[in-house]
Amino acid sequence: MSIYRLLSILLAGFCLYFGWICAFRASESRKVPRAFWAGVVLGIPCLVWSAWHGCVMLEGPLSRFHPYVWGMVPISIVVLTLYVDYLFARAAGGFFILAANELIRQAFIWNTPCRPLYALVCLVLGVVGMFLVGTPWRMRDVIDCCAQKPPVARGMGIVFALFALVLVLLPLLS
Repeated sequence: MSIYRLLSILLAGFCLYFGWICAFRASESRKVPRAFWAGVVLGIPCLVWSAWHGCVMLEGPLSRFHPYVWGMVPISIVVLTLYVDYLFARAAGGFFILAANELIRQAFIWNTPCRPLYALVCLVLGVVGMFLVGTPWRMRDVIDCCAQKPPVARGMGIVFALFALVLVLLPLLS
């Protein structure tokens, strides 16, 4: 139960961070999607977490590929840090996808109140994560839009704050 709450609070923290960027710091935050060290620090745990999920899917006779999956993690870390642009945006997207998947599962295990609302927030964040992984420059475009249009910036800040509120409160009530 504590991992469920901790992961939910961590995802809420990311929501608050992105809401704060959109609402208050959009004009200074254009380079956030390309932040190298933040992308490395967030990306390495996400790669390990993804490898673990990959090994869970390889069962039975396919379990012989587990060493190859784990062997690809350090190779992927080196290759991604050298050749991938928008590293933080992609790592944040991967974290959103992985966290949303786990939080929806945990919400059903722990019988979270207002589970459809919680699952909807996780689903939306997971889809946002897919966009960040696939088209990470959209994060920069959204930040630029928030810098140019204050109503959009306030709206994004409010939406992310509401998502964070749902992600923090509902697991505490389960």
